[in-house]
Order: sequence, then C-alpha cells, then structure tokens
Amino acid sequence: MKYITFPWEQLGGFLRSLSLSGSAGNIAAWILFIVTGALPLALCAVLAVRHKIRRADVLLPVLAVVLYAALWFYTNPSYMDLYLSPIPTEGFSRYSLAAAIDCTFLTWLLLRFLHNTEKPERRRLLTGLQILLSLYALILAAGSLWQNGTAFIAARQKMEEMNTAADRMQLNISTVFLMLQALTDLFPAIAEAILLILTAAFIGSFAKAPFGAGTFSLLEKLKKASGQFLILILLTNLGLTLLQLLFSGYILSSSYLLLFPLTEIIVVLGIRLLTLLYLDGKRLKEDNDMII
Repeated sequence: MKYITFPWEQLGGFLRSLSLSGSAGNIAAWILFIVTGALPLALCAVLAVRHKIRRADVLLPVLAVVLYAALWFYTNPSYMDLYLSPIPTEGFSRYSLAAAIDCTFLTWLLLRFLHNTEKPERRRLLTGLQILLSLYALILAAGSLWQNGTAFIAARQKMEEMNTAADRMQLNISTVFLMLQALTDLFPAIAEAILLILTAAFIGSFAKAPFGAGTFSLLEKLKKASGQFLILILLTNLGLTLLQLLFSGYILSSSYLLLFPLTEIIVVLGIRLLTLLYLDGKRLKEDNDMII
C-alpha cells in the first residue's frame, strides 16, 4: 500500500531526517519544504506572466495549501492521529493526505486538458485521443489481469479450505473450472482493450490520410472484430454454463451467469454507425472529386 503515498510520504520522511541531523540540516529542510510547497504558486505565476492563465488554475493555490499541509504531517507523522482522526488509526490518514494531493493535481491537469480541447487543431486532437485510448487499453488490460488473477487465487484458497475432505481429483477438476470462470470473466475486458487499440490505430491512420485505403481497411477490421468479440463473449459464457452442468457432479465450486452484454452491444452498434458515417463521408468526397 506504500505506493499510494509515493512520493509524498518519502519526501516527508527525508525532510524529517534532514531536520534532525542538526541546525544546518534543519534550515535546509525548511528551505526544501517551502520551495516544494511553493511550486504550484510558481507555476501559476509563470502562466500568468505568459498570459496563459485559465480558470482551472485557481486550483494551483489550493494545491499549494494541500501540499504544505500534507508535507507537514508527513514530516511529523505523530500528529496525524491527533488532528486527522477521531480514533488512533496507526497513521492511516497518510493515505487520505496523498489522495488529497493527487486528486487536486489530477483535477487541475484534466481541467487544463479539457480547456485545450475546446478549439484545437484537428490533427492535435486526434493524436491526443489516440494516445489516451492506447493508455486506457493498456491500463484496462493490466487491471483486469490483476483483478481476475487475484480473484482466482482467493477463490481457489477458499475452495480448498472449505473442502478439506475432498479428494485430489475433485480439487483438480474444480480448479480447472475456476480457471475457466476467471478466463470467461477476463475475456470481455481483453476484447475491449483490443478494440480500443484498433480504434487508436484507426484514428492515427485517419489523422494522416482520412480516406486512404489503410484507414478504410482498419475501420473494416474494427467493425468485424467488434461483432466477433460480442459473439465470442456470448458463446464462452454459454459454453462455461453447459460445461459446469455436465461436470456438476465433480466440481466443488460453480458460477452461473445470465449474461446480457448491453455495453458490448452498444459498442458494436456505435462502431457500425461510425462505419456508415465514414462511408457516407467517403462517398461524398469521391462525388466532389468527380465533379471537380
């Protein structure tokens, strides 16, 4: 859990050790404390001088206040339970402090980003969207792998603890079905990540050559893949349900899910609508080129 408080708790610990090293170290710690907390204010001043100040930048002074307060508590952790919690929590408030800093900074960053997308160049907007889709796809895939992997391990341990009298064959068969359940639960997220990657590739090609052969080919792949993934999601769920029924006398843990993938259906219809709109635009361009 320490990664949640990184790097603020580590910086606070460094300031504390520096201040306890002697008078010179104490002065250096105070200077570093003041400079670090003033960074958002310095950024606000630079933006104002360059006439790039925006309404979202009102959060920069707020960030400075939050940063000063959090660093003070991280430097003096014994005061956390005294001022930040009604009961002793053994420093649990350090997570709240880190969340306050990160949330304020991220909110400012996203508001600045939204402002910059109000009147952007088309190519710049498409490039930004391509990068965001790729990052989201990677995060989604990694998060889903982690979540389903930990859920599988926990379910397997619980099954073994609750069925100590079961023979090894039953445990092995049940473990296989737990793995199949985990893969079935994982597949929609992985399919979504692949579709996002294909969408990012289409956007990148569209930015370079909107109606080129490569762009049209990528859109066709995206349309085909979206439909195939939806069919596979439905069939894998059906297959697991029937397999569990067939082997119900051998498995110690089962999970039945009546699946109605509304989100996936909306995505497929949205991609197919995008294809139709793209083809209409391509047809209009070809007609205009013929007239010219």
